[in-house]
Amino acid sequence: MTPRSATVVYYLLCALSGCVWAGIAWLVGHDLGHFLWGGVLASPLIGLVVGAIYRPAYNLSTAKRAWLSLLTLYAAVTLFGLAIAGFDLAFGDPARGHMEGVLQTVLAVWWGVTLTGYVVILWPLAYLNHWVLGSMLDLRRA
Repeated sequence: MTPRSATVVYYLLCALSGCVWAGIAWLVGHDLGHFLWGGVLASPLIGLVVGAIYRPAYNLSTAKRAWLSLLTLYAAVTLFGLAIAGFDLAFGDPARGHMEGVLQTVLAVWWGVTLTGYVVILWPLAYLNHWVLGSMLDLRRA
């Protein structure tokens, strides 16, 4: 596989991974209502962004990759919250459509991941996700 085709495959897998994470988000937060769709629809793009952030990490030590997987988890959660807020601004009640609502949504998503304890499950899943993507394309260090 050429380096260019490996890059294309990597980012396609990242977008697909974003779709899998959207499924996880739907299972966890489907009772939040239709605004969750903003994050679900943006998930392939979020997967691409997170994959781009993490790609240089495959040459780092295991400990550094683990910490970076936590960072990318919160980057993805932030982007997911922004997508939910954007969907709410576009299709929600106009009275709620202010920037405070965007910040409030992002903080609520961080709160939901952190203080409910989901981070204990999602962080290892994020590391595993990155490891699988790297292993599929032999990006990780042996």
